[in-house]
Amino acid sequence: MILYYILSGKMENKFKRNNSEMEKNYVFYDLETNGLDYYTTGIMQISMIDVNGYVLLNQYVYPFDKRIDCSAIHGIDEQKLIDNNAIETTELCELIKRILREKYERDDIYLVAYNNFGYDQIILENNFKITGIKMPSNWYFTDMFPIIKEIYPDLKPNFKLATVFKNLCSENDTDIQYHCALADTTCLYQIFKIVRSRNYDFSRYTRSLLHSDLINESPIRTINGYHKAMNLEGKNIKTIGDLYRLFQKVEYKDIDFEDCLKTSYNIYSKYGISNMIKHMKVIKHFKI
Repeated sequence: MILYYILSGKMENKFKRNNSEMEKNYVFYDLETNGLDYYTTGIMQISMIDVNGYVLLNQYVYPFDKRIDCSAIHGIDEQKLIDNNAIETTELCELIKRILREKYERDDIYLVAYNNFGYDQIILENNFKITGIKMPSNWYFTDMFPIIKEIYPDLKPNFKLATVFKNLCSENDTDIQYHCALADTTCLYQIFKIVRSRNYDFSRYTRSLLHSDLINESPIRTINGYHKAMNLEGKNIKTIGDLYRLFQKVEYKDIDFEDCLKTSYNIYSKYGISNMIKHMKVIKHFKI
């Protein structure tokens, strides 16, 4: 059985939405998975909360490869999957589409996660790809991680979700079980409300589906590993598509791409280069 929760208030009637920042269809989500590899990781739990704080989905899932792993981190083992009526990955992807379609019809949807660009978006899209279920092209992804780093650069001791929540939402800081998808999504939602109160433009860190041609038009700052100090925008690399075309020019060869970034664009950050290469490969993977 799918678990639905109401965090506050009563369910409202649907209202006409427009593209203003305050009325976008933001959906907050978090994944618990059986690994870290972009291509082989399966979802074991997903939670989704809408912009009004209503839980749309909290579902346990049997990973597509049936590999039960990382239980020491999120506490999900085979018995927990059984006890919580876990469903297959194909069922999950169909369920997500159905829930979002029923609530938002065919309107644009903005899926918000923490480290979305570096992990969650990739894993979610790849699980859809593996099951052969198509994501609508008007689903977009917003990452709160770079937003927090931009607004609160001096946050201590790190930028982990738990640290951010304790610093920004201390009045809500109770005994939270982090690495539980529902708890983490609830924390994310509270953080979002704090940031939104500052009238932040979330479109700065919003991008298209990785498997869509629209990803080529997404700003270069939305590629994981990029830092404004690299100033690629000032060197005519303004979009992810601009960077991907460089990757194509070197025939998708890691070493040649790294050399190009160093010699032609003065980028020497090992972290930045490594992540940009990984994400160019991910986009290539989704294009196949």
